[in-house]
Amino acid sequence: MSNTFKIIVLAGAYVSFILGAGTATGQEIMQFFVSFGYLGIGAIIIAAVLHMWFGAYAMDVGVRLKAEDSKDVFVYFCGKYLGLFFYWFSQLFILVVFIVMISGAGATISEHFDLGDVIGRAFMAILVLITALLRLNTIIKILGIAGPIIVVFSVIVGAGSFDPAGFSKSGEIINGINLSTATSNWWQAGFVYSSFVLLVALPFLANLGKGEIKRKDVIIGGSVGGLIMLVGVFAIYIGILSNIEQLHTKDIPTLFLADQISPALGLFFSIILLVAIYTTAVGMLWTVSTQFSKGNSHKYRIITIVLTIIGFFGGLFPFAKIIDFVYPIVGYIGLILIAGMLYRQFINKGKIGIKTLETLGLNKNIN
Repeated sequence: MSNTFKIIVLAGAYVSFILGAGTATGQEIMQFFVSFGYLGIGAIIIAAVLHMWFGAYAMDVGVRLKAEDSKDVFVYFCGKYLGLFFYWFSQLFILVVFIVMISGAGATISEHFDLGDVIGRAFMAILVLITALLRLNTIIKILGIAGPIIVVFSVIVGAGSFDPAGFSKSGEIINGINLSTATSNWWQAGFVYSSFVLLVALPFLANLGKGEIKRKDVIIGGSVGGLIMLVGVFAIYIGILSNIEQLHTKDIPTLFLADQISPALGLFFSIILLVAIYTTAVGMLWTVSTQFSKGNSHKYRIITIVLTIIGFFGGLFPFAKIIDFVYPIVGYIGLILIAGMLYRQFINKGKIGIKTLETLGLNKNIN
C-alpha cells in the first residue's frame, strides 16, 4: 500500500469514526455552532485546529507507545489515577454515543422512510453487529472508504442549501427562536465540541496508530482527517444557518435540506446519513468490545452481542434530547484530557522509553 493511499485510509477512518449521527444529521452543529449565529464560524475554526492537532498527536503516540490497552494511552497523558478515570469514563461515553447512533438511525429511517424508529434501530443494530464481528483490518477499510464519501455529500447538501438572503437575516431570526445551545459562549463551544469528540476518538486513534510503522503517515493522516471533518461541519453550518427558521424544530435538519434541493437527493442523502451512523457505530462498538475482551475472541463476540442489545433498547431515548443533555457535560470534562495532552506534548516532552513507562506503571520499551 502506497504512503499516499495509507494516509487517505487513515484520514478517512478518522473522519468516519467521528462524523456520525450527531454531526451528519446537523444536530450537533446546530447546538454547538449555529446557535451562536455568525460567531459559530470562530468556534468551528477553534475546533478545526484542535481536531487536526489531537488527530495527529494521538495516532503518533499510538505508533510509539504500541499499547495493548487504551488504558495505557490515558495513563500516559494524565497520570495513573486521572488516566484510569478517563479510561473508564471514555468507555462509558463511547457506549452512550453508540446508543445515540442507534437512536439516530431510528430517527432517520422514521423521518424519511416512514417505517418507524424500531425498524430503523433494529436494522442498524444488526448491520453493526455483523460488521463488528469481522476483523479490524476490514473495519478500517470500510471506515476509510466511507469517510470521504460522507464528507462530500455533507458539503453538497450544506453548500447547496446556502441562501445569502437567509444567511444575512439569520442573526435576527436566532434571537427570536428558542434554540438550544451547548455552551454559554461561542469560543467555549469550539473547545467543548472538540473535547467530547476526543474522549471517544482517543482509543480508536491510538489503535489506528498502533498498527502503523511510519510516524509521518499517521501525523499527516490525523491532520488531514481533522481538517476534512471540519470542512464538512462548516458546509452543514452555513446550510442550516441560512434556513434556520425552518430547521430549528427538526431532528434531522440536513435531511430536510437535502429534500428541499431535490427529493432524489433527499433519498440518497438519507442513505448517506445511515452510512455515517453505521461507520461511527461500528467503530464505537469495536472499541469498547476490544477493550473488555482483552484479545479473547469468544469473550469479544459475547460482549459485542450484549452491547448491541443495550444499544437497541437504549435507542428508545429521543435522539436530539440525548445530544442536548449528554454531549456538553462530557465536553467540559474532556477539557481536562486536552490539558493533559497539551502538557505531555509541550511541557513534559520526555521520549516514550523505559523510564517514562515504568513511572506510569507500563511495561513497554519503545524507541
